[in-house]
Amino acid sequence: MQITSSRTKMKTINGDSLTPILIFRRLQGKHKFLLESSAQHEGAGRFSFIGANPRKTYKGVGQEIQEVSYKTGKTYVHQGELFVLLKRLMPRISNTTQFPFSGGAVGYIGFGGTTMFVDKKIELPDAYFHVYETIIVFDHQTDEVTLIHTNIDAEKQEPDLEELAQQIVNGHISDEASYRYQPLDTTTNESFATVLQTMQANLHDDITRVVLPNRNVANFQGDTLALYRQLRKKKPAAYMYYIEFEDHVVLGTSPESLIRVKGESVIATPTEGTYPRGETKNEELENERKLYNHESIRQSHALLVRAIQQELQSVCFRDSVQVMEAMRIQRSKKALHMTTRVEGKLLPMLHALDVLAATISPLSATEHPYAAGYFGALGFIGFNGLLDFALTGQSIVVKQDTMHLQATITVTKYTNVQNVLHQVQEEEQAFLQLLVNNGGQN
Repeated sequence: MQITSSRTKMKTINGDSLTPILIFRRLQGKHKFLLESSAQHEGAGRFSFIGANPRKTYKGVGQEIQEVSYKTGKTYVHQGELFVLLKRLMPRISNTTQFPFSGGAVGYIGFGGTTMFVDKKIELPDAYFHVYETIIVFDHQTDEVTLIHTNIDAEKQEPDLEELAQQIVNGHISDEASYRYQPLDTTTNESFATVLQTMQANLHDDITRVVLPNRNVANFQGDTLALYRQLRKKKPAAYMYYIEFEDHVVLGTSPESLIRVKGESVIATPTEGTYPRGETKNEELENERKLYNHESIRQSHALLVRAIQQELQSVCFRDSVQVMEAMRIQRSKKALHMTTRVEGKLLPMLHALDVLAATISPLSATEHPYAAGYFGALGFIGFNGLLDFALTGQSIVVKQDTMHLQATITVTKYTNVQNVLHQVQEEEQAFLQLLVNNGGQN
């Protein structure tokens, strides 16, 4: 047993025979989560995080947060502005580990009275976070698994990390359940193309992008983890997530980090511009060249980066906001992405949640029922103040036997609407066909 502070204890075991999915399936408890990465190398992509049995839950709607304590069984209601309440309520404990997340809050948040999921037919909170004292960290680089417990109330009784280690190494795994789905509602190509083109025509320098969710709704019965496994197989990404809430499950993948805060450092990596991977090395290099030199993609990317810089200047020292790596081509398993790294130094009187509030604020407004001028985000807020959130672009919510699939489309005045729409819907249909081929019935 390794003790890093009076409140934090860790145990590390060999994980070369384990995977994040296997650990998750063996882990016993309620309100389980998995924050996984397919980028098995440097930075945030090196680690996956797993947990269950949160200490408390914060659920925010409008100007109210409901706090549920699972230890006492009591519920508390707090009134006020959402981000102000979250800053006050989130536990803050100083601990030093080598991991970006060693315990804290995991969940999602929208902005300005909107949820992270745009479909108006789903009633979801504006913010929903579970607070975990005990988490499991999988290191993709060393194949080590570290169990971490942080005692947020300085209590004498703590969980047995030896017992937890035995559970994830030797625990029973039930047979994987099947699933069935039947499509109910899909927004048509014509509807989206018309709305996208209308919105694009009205864009100006102060409105650099809009987000339009492409929505599929279906009846769904069965194992939601099996659904997640199909999604991560079809669309692996640097950010993949599966979180169980009281009456719904949120799962999805995203190639893009929205914002990271580590101490005084604020890091954004806006991604705009995608191209398919090549089948050969020469084709790969040629596709990279085409993406890098694509004029309209570069113009759209520059607009997005400028918007991010303006957002960071509202929460950082203005002179500290710098572009560190411009228009860099990064590879995922299925695609090439153009990204830029923007960094800044956080103003001393501000909280990491102030940065999150600034970066998910609306960039545009629209009254179209399928459109949203804001971004939902999902990630973690650590006890030590570290924060990492991803955009929830490719998300699925399963609630009351209904599956809601959302694929977002980013549009600037330089976007080729028809090409982007065709690419997104082609990927979406391929995923739905995968569900059919692997047990789901259409």
